[in-house]
Amino acid sequence: MVFKTTFGEAGQEVSEQARDRVAHSVLKIGGSDLYVVDTDPGVRFAQGKQVNICINIADKEQAHKYYEALKEGGQVEHPLQEVYFSPAYGMVTDEFGVTFPIFMKRT
Repeated sequence: MVFKTTFGEAGQEVSEQARDRVAHSVLKIGGSDLYVVDTDPGVRFAQGKQVNICINIADKEQAHKYYEALKEGGQVEHPLQEVYFSPAYGMVTDEFGVTFPIFMKRT
């Protein structure tokens, strides 16, 4: 495991049962990074939405371009903005029902 933080460690106000759920993690498998998270506290588990395609990007401007293109005809799940773990993070479900987290690593 390269990185892991729980909802409790992230400083979010969550129930005691949700404190140990994984908010963000990265597993290294060969030359690939696998991002693994638990369901957000308070969000109902949705059958069929277990896999997201994460766009990991180094450029904030390019992150905005992907975000704008994916949200056209789609639905914004999380607006692209700076959060505690990323200078540019957002999540969009595109017009075909595929969810794309867009993630820029902190340098």
